[in-house]
Amino acid sequence: MIIRDARGGQVLRIGDPGQGVHLLFSTPMRPYGDGDPALDIPVQAKGAWVDVSDWVRTLDGDGLVEFLSSLADESSSWSEAPTWQSGEGQLKICAQRSDGRIVLTWGIWGKVTGSESAWYFETVISHKGEHEMRGFSEAFQVLFSGKSERVA
Repeated sequence: MIIRDARGGQVLRIGDPGQGVHLLFSTPMRPYGDGDPALDIPVQAKGAWVDVSDWVRTLDGDGLVEFLSSLADESSSWSEAPTWQSGEGQLKICAQRSDGRIVLTWGIWGKVTGSESAWYFETVISHKGEHEMRGFSEAFQVLFSGKSERVA
């Protein structure tokens, strides 16, 4: 899941580049220094007909690792679709179970530079289930920690 970008940084890829849209989450940065909880995550949605990117501001990840980890819990039942959203609303994830898979709707919202306009992009990616969610949770934890992981 974690690959290296052209500059040698870590990138978490979600989805298959050969199967429609995939998402790329790059190494986050702390815009106000190491002591501040603000954590900005570069995210890109890429596919044959789309290439959009922006920064997602969180406070130490806004519980994204825990949210993905909770989706990996096979024993939990969902009376409503679990949803996660970054603190400033730039990234939203909604989950559903379908035929043993976990289907995530990933929504990215961004501002148009130098304008009051905004854009919103949404894609649906079907994941293999709890094992894959556990892997995403662990990969985001590695990405947020800034530590290197053996990458593909």
